[in-house]
Amino acid sequence: MANAKKRNVYRGLIVWMLVLLALAALACAGYVYTRNYLAARAKQNEEEVLRINNERITQYNAAVAELTSQTAPKEAEQWPAPAGEGWDVVDLSQFPVSAGAQTNVTRSDMLQGGLLLINRWHAMPADLTDDMMVSINRTSRADDDKTTNLPTANASVPLQPVAVAALMQMYKDARAEGLDMDHIVIQYGYRTMEEQSANWNKRVEELSSRYSGDQLTERVRATVSYPGTSDYQAGLSVYLYNYKSGDKDWSNTPLHETEQGRWIYNNCWKYGFVFRFPVQGFPYPDTVDKSYKTGIELSNMKVYRYVGVGNAAAMNAMDFCLEEYVEYLMEHPHIAVYENGTLRYEIYRVEGGYADASVTIPFGAKGYTVSSDNVGGLVVVAEY
Repeated sequence: MANAKKRNVYRGLIVWMLVLLALAALACAGYVYTRNYLAARAKQNEEEVLRINNERITQYNAAVAELTSQTAPKEAEQWPAPAGEGWDVVDLSQFPVSAGAQTNVTRSDMLQGGLLLINRWHAMPADLTDDMMVSINRTSRADDDKTTNLPTANASVPLQPVAVAALMQMYKDARAEGLDMDHIVIQYGYRTMEEQSANWNKRVEELSSRYSGDQLTERVRATVSYPGTSDYQAGLSVYLYNYKSGDKDWSNTPLHETEQGRWIYNNCWKYGFVFRFPVQGFPYPDTVDKSYKTGIELSNMKVYRYVGVGNAAAMNAMDFCLEEYVEYLMEHPHIAVYENGTLRYEIYRVEGGYADASVTIPFGAKGYTVSSDNVGGLVVVAEY
């Protein structure tokens, strides 16, 4: 009996050992399976991560390539070919403006963009104020660079800052070419409404004994602009004359007959200026009359007007006065300006200019200006 019990105990132990061994084998097999499974899973995850990363890298490289292609100053293949030499203006009115980024522009920026048209038919905007002007004399003499000094009839002659900066660079470059600019004086700049009103009333008083009514108004307008319609009130024009104390010969020589006057007339557009009031034969015999557009028939108006470098380049190439240029942009609202076949400016006009706005600046542009033209348009100039 005792032996039978011992055998039963041994058999039980053996069974338990076999069970434990089986469990151990199962555990080992499970471990091996789990390890292999996890390793395979990790490899799959790694491959999936690599696949996703490669896709993202491909997408990123494609996006970079697209942006790079956009940022180059290229035009659509359909754009008309420009002249290979000299300056040329190409009409792009049938083509959309180049792709670009949206930029916010304030009404104040628009008023100081350079292309504001003020004449007898278009009065100055009420929000163009005196505090937008600076003293030409004090601004140009604010640092130690004497080559940028601008001589003025008095220290208080004002102008918009952008025009002062352009004048300073023009005088500096003229001096670098050996010209004496210290006696090319700026007599007039911006005029306040009070100043223009005083000029008007003075001329009315002078002529009122001979004329009356509409006839008086027209006679006065022949020499003085009605208050609010003078180009000087844009704060972008200057009247120049040559004067040297004690030198009557120099002072009595017409500006356009001096070397300095000829240089200014021929080079001013490079700095954003144009001769404002061309009349038949003035300042030079081959000057084409523009008085029917400007409304000014005087042959002594030695006025240079800042319009911005891109606009001045286009106006110089087409021989346009300001009125003609604005009318041209109204009819051809998208143009390109080339120099020797290379794109220099892309210019477009949209309706607006009366309030803050968002405009498109083409990709690849190195700089830009935005200006109200004061006739219902906003003109954007992208520089390449």
